[in-house]
Amino acid sequence: MMYKILVLLIIAIAISGCDRSDDRYALVSGEDVVLVEVDGHPVTLPMLEFMMSARGADPDDTEAMRRQFDELLRLRAIANRAEREGIADQAEVRAQRAVRDMEIKYMSFIEDWQRRNPVTDEQIEAAYQAQLERSGDHRFIIETIEFDDQPAALEQLDRLASGQEDFSAAIDRATEQGRIARRTDWIDLSQVPPDFGEILNQTAVGEVVDSILPYQGKWIVVRVSDRDELVPPSLEDVREGIRRTLARERVGAMIEETFGQAQVTPILPLEAADQTE
Repeated sequence: MMYKILVLLIIAIAISGCDRSDDRYALVSGEDVVLVEVDGHPVTLPMLEFMMSARGADPDDTEAMRRQFDELLRLRAIANRAEREGIADQAEVRAQRAVRDMEIKYMSFIEDWQRRNPVTDEQIEAAYQAQLERSGDHRFIIETIEFDDQPAALEQLDRLASGQEDFSAAIDRATEQGRIARRTDWIDLSQVPPDFGEILNQTAVGEVVDSILPYQGKWIVVRVSDRDELVPPSLEDVREGIRRTLARERVGAMIEETFGQAQVTPILPLEAADQTE
């Protein structure tokens, strides 16, 4: 694609005598093909290729190439003027440029790291087997009633256990009081805490679980509404999902490890920074 663009645009001119140690060439390597200079600033073939890729331009479309090149020249010209008129040196603009520079480096490194550290078939298969073990042999539909505090949830559990109130009436009362009562879709044991899963596995359909469950700062009372044999998906059906999950987890771990090794030197305390606004 590189040399095809050069021929089609008829703009591949060798810039002889240009000083690539100049700050204007800071992001240009000796291997980059410089197409033109705009006010002394280089416009390179990699820039044009990136523009075409970002805009989805067909490399065989000569007219599209010319349009992207024309846009790139105008972009360079306005950027040059922004530098001449001091716009590029404004604090907010410098901050945006710095953050975008970090973002580009961040994403480029993540992509390269993932290429160098791919998730293997063995890791996918191990994760699949571990998921099967966590999921158990059955699936459940449960109904839950949520309480803000533990004593209220325990009181409700006592009323249900003693027969003072049935579960349907408790749901109606919770709804009237604006508390959350819900019925889940099918879930397996991997979706609940291990200790609660053991209790759930021992509870018959229609029965209320004999303990309350902490959940996101709340307490819930649970009834098993239905139970069935769990038929897990095949490895091939979930392979790609597992691969994505493992890749995300591995990247997250790498990021935390890298940050943990980074030397962070406080310069201005956050309290002082707030006072400067």
